[in-house]
Amino acid sequence: MSRHVLPVVLLLNLGWMGCSEELGPESFPTTLVRGTVRLRDRPLTGGFIALDPAEGSRGKVRVAPIRADGSFEVAGVAVGRVMIRFDQISVPSVNTSSGPIGARNFELMIRSSPIRRTIPAGRDASLPIDLIDEANRVIRNPRGSRRRRTRSEKPPRVLSSLTGSDNGRREPEPADSFPLVRVIYREGSGSIHLDWPFDEIERAIDDDQGTVWVDIQDLESASNIGVEKLLRDVFHFHTLAIEDALKDTHVPKIDDWNRYLYIVVDTLDFEPETDEIRLHELDIFLGKNYLVTYHNESIEVLERHRRHLEREPETRLQFGPSHLLYRLLDEVVAEFLPAIEHLDRGIDEAQDEVFHVPTPFTLRKIFHVKQNALKLHRVVIPMREVLNRLARDAYEQVGVDHRIYFRDVYDHLVRIHDIVESLRDLIAGALDTYLSVVSNRTNDIMKALTIVNVMFLPLTFVVGFFGMNFFGDTLMFVSPPLPKAVLFGIACAIMIGTPIAMTLMARRRGWF
Repeated sequence: MSRHVLPVVLLLNLGWMGCSEELGPESFPTTLVRGTVRLRDRPLTGGFIALDPAEGSRGKVRVAPIRADGSFEVAGVAVGRVMIRFDQISVPSVNTSSGPIGARNFELMIRSSPIRRTIPAGRDASLPIDLIDEANRVIRNPRGSRRRRTRSEKPPRVLSSLTGSDNGRREPEPADSFPLVRVIYREGSGSIHLDWPFDEIERAIDDDQGTVWVDIQDLESASNIGVEKLLRDVFHFHTLAIEDALKDTHVPKIDDWNRYLYIVVDTLDFEPETDEIRLHELDIFLGKNYLVTYHNESIEVLERHRRHLEREPETRLQFGPSHLLYRLLDEVVAEFLPAIEHLDRGIDEAQDEVFHVPTPFTLRKIFHVKQNALKLHRVVIPMREVLNRLARDAYEQVGVDHRIYFRDVYDHLVRIHDIVESLRDLIAGALDTYLSVVSNRTNDIMKALTIVNVMFLPLTFVVGFFGMNFFGDTLMFVSPPLPKAVLFGIACAIMIGTPIAMTLMARRRGWF
């Protein structure tokens, strides 16, 4: 349900409150449902909750906002079995029985596996929901929790059928097995399927004239049994290539396995608010008529690439998987430019602070930018080599007419590499300038303190040598007699005149 439809549906629901609903000539009981949505001890704040009658139940979809304390109130809900869905919710990373799950993956899990509850008959119904308990339920039983596909929404497919035994019996999946598989298939005849069943992947890749994109998102960082079986038994990838793909331990590279190419690239996730750069490994298998992507986290570049492909499926799929790979790598490389521009602005601000009011925070900012620049530098260099090989080497999977596209992406990476190098030079210059400015400020402070100390040396000598006893009964200068007032005035003149004379001498010599 879109963001614009939800408020309209909510307003319509307010007009349908009552004790019964009518469906044609029939009448059936409804009730007011109150409840809370929590993540263990934390309430879920914001978003909407929708109660949709399950198959065989009467009634209409009821939508209500989730309040700041996690509570909600839905009127006019038909008694019986309902499916509970959420929209526009914001959840943090949570810890389930199988380990931590990122916010994006957790949201996909809840959306792909709606919660089913029975609304009892009565005046008011209570409906407490703990999303972490529901996530644990989905992980323990991914098959039973898969919802039916609707026309308006096609959720990612959960890989479950490929983990069964050879005799057709499906063995129970381990708790950490919950990969999401999405398949887009363009037949050789031109027909396009944006949600091809993954049970029929093998039939799709047998179409030599077709184009298949299989995206596998493994929610766990460990090796997954279902994914390993899919890559080995369906695509017949080499064991070493599968092992490399299931372990996030590699820098960008490209391996030629004759029938297919195994490519590793890093995607960029940059947060301008915190100046934090996170890199996510993306493993790619490129065959003659298929493209397989494997990753452990939700990657925004892939999601955007999928949206573009769904808007223009014909133009993006008609040139084969190598052209699809080019468009994907082009978007991956394009993600580097905003991050580099932000880091460039950050180093400019740090340089301005260095010349005005340098502080320890300025030094931390310079080192933070330096750390991010080094992280980019370690990724850009091997990725440049990957694109160079795709643009120049004769691979069977990459047509001659498609190499020029990879050459274009390679040129972009070369420019990014040059910008990163210049950024590193700016960082080094800013750091040297900061150290010089701080050193000069320290020297100025020490010079000022030294001059003050030297000015007071003659005064210390005078008061220490003569004792300065002008107000006592005895005075050494008794013959010839000297008035005490005269001696006091002479001493004050010496003590005042000496610092003034030394200050004038230091200024004349240019010491300050």
